[in-house]
Amino acid sequence: MAEDRRRPRRWLAAGVAAVVLTGAGFGWWWRSAHAPTELSTSACWSVLTRDDLAPLTEELPRTFVEHYLKGKGERLRPGIEDQRCNLQQNPEKSLVLVDVQLMDESTMHYTDGAGSELNLPGQSRLDFGADVQGWSGPYFAELGFRCDNPENTRMGRPYVHVTISTGGPEGSRSEKLHRAALDFALKYAKAVVADFSCSNPLHLPDSVPETAANFPSAGP
Repeated sequence: MAEDRRRPRRWLAAGVAAVVLTGAGFGWWWRSAHAPTELSTSACWSVLTRDDLAPLTEELPRTFVEHYLKGKGERLRPGIEDQRCNLQQNPEKSLVLVDVQLMDESTMHYTDGAGSELNLPGQSRLDFGADVQGWSGPYFAELGFRCDNPENTRMGRPYVHVTISTGGPEGSRSEKLHRAALDFALKYAKAVVADFSCSNPLHLPDSVPETAANFPSAGP
């Protein structure tokens, strides 16, 4: 029964990729007064830059609207259960959705660990090292890891789950979306470690390993 209650949390990324980023799930976030503007130096807790987003906007105007569901600010903050940022170009076009959730041990075990049994088409485990669990799909990536700090410990949620979604299938751009999701997931994992001041040892790779599951070879 407890596992059934946790099941909707497990596949946030799948729901985001299939529904949210089509625009149906985030139309309510849009306000007509928020006209798209040129992206400033950085966005979504000062982590994503114009250069980061370049692969996703090569054929699009580089103007955006930044929305926060929770946790708006210059940096990610510990002690907030769910922090979410969405970059949109218009009500129907979401470029990137970033979601940073805190989880307890049992939920994390079910979501990313050995207890996770749900296997959806197109999803594969990520290999980011012993300290990080994760899954990926064509245009989303999830990473989960433990981050000990007073705020999260006080809440009984010492684990952090990062979900990145980068739109949907778009022909020749699908590989770019996939790679961007993985790159952004690692970038936000590093931002969490820095902003939360994780006290436990946590080893993250410098870049996304080419051996990560479902990560296409860059080629010659």
